[in-house]
Amino acid sequence: MKVLHVIPSLDLRNGGPIRVVVELCLAGEKWGIESEIVAVGCPAPTDESFAQISAHSFPLSLDSGYGFSLGLTGWLRRNIKRFDCAILHGMWSFPTLTAARACQSAGVPYGIFPHGMLEPWSIFEQGPASRLRKTFYWYLFEKKVFSGAKTVLFTTERERYEATKVFGFSRPSRIACPFGIRDAGQSSSSGGIEGFGALEERKYVLFLGRLHPGKNIPLLLQAWAEANLPADWKIVVAGPSSRTYKRELESLSNRLGISERCIFIDFVTGKAKELLFRNAAWFALPSKHENFGIAMFEAVAYGCPVVVSDQVYASEFLDPLSRILPLELDHWVDFFRTRMQDADYRGIVIASDTEKLKEFTQDKLGEKWALTLHHAFLS
Repeated sequence: MKVLHVIPSLDLRNGGPIRVVVELCLAGEKWGIESEIVAVGCPAPTDESFAQISAHSFPLSLDSGYGFSLGLTGWLRRNIKRFDCAILHGMWSFPTLTAARACQSAGVPYGIFPHGMLEPWSIFEQGPASRLRKTFYWYLFEKKVFSGAKTVLFTTERERYEATKVFGFSRPSRIACPFGIRDAGQSSSSGGIEGFGALEERKYVLFLGRLHPGKNIPLLLQAWAEANLPADWKIVVAGPSSRTYKRELESLSNRLGISERCIFIDFVTGKAKELLFRNAAWFALPSKHENFGIAMFEAVAYGCPVVVSDQVYASEFLDPLSRILPLELDHWVDFFRTRMQDADYRGIVIASDTEKLKEFTQDKLGEKWALTLHHAFLS
């Protein structure tokens, strides 16, 4: 079976969707699924994963943020019939719109993987301008894209349920386990990480991901300040961001009096990211809305326990163990003051997460992905 994945960008800085696509491509190989990826904007990253995948990227015809590319449209017209089906990742962008039109014209079935973009928070909670723009776009374009889809894929039951609350959406859908963890193995690496100083092992809490208002990093900083922890404990905030938003977070850490214990790091990958995960006491994800949470599973794979908000949908795959917290400051302050520093509790969480992780291996993902594609497009 030949599958084409269409995604707005190959840039790993844009967060989880491209990571999901890469893992699905790699996991499906064992099950006879041949995959290609097509996008616009930046070329394929040098990440070793991309060396195993056929990925195409076309230049933008207009630098508008919408992803308009005549090159992509032409390539789809010439190549779409090579594929048995296509998966359109995301919404509100030209790549998915032009891919849907190409599939419909050529008679190639396609599915849509919204990645959390068809939910009340994504549409209604990001300001009136965003709400108006997306509502207009839905009735003008996106509704037709969805009505022509063979299936719609969601990462969790909660995401599927939330999607029914907007635009009267009621199409049949399937759940696809969206992420597989390759064995992180053992590492002999230790000590400081080049570029941002020595971080004492097990004495810092890590946030790693896009620095975006939806990630709720201010709550993390405020809780850290109120917890009044010993001076040797630090909080590390790592990830790409606009300069303006990063300055806002740095300014907040100054006002809270924790600037000397709060370390900001830009986008990291490879060995640097591995060391951050392996040496952290905890990984924290206090998101206001998180459709899945790729970094959460990466942390688990590297043996780092996680504490997350109850708005991280993938938390339904974990044992609560008192580390799935509501978005209330007092709960995070209490966690930092008590359970975070309890070595026995930390060990219990790691053991539980390690067991749960067995359901997210690449073999498991490949099998589930193959079955999903079969039922969606061949049955």
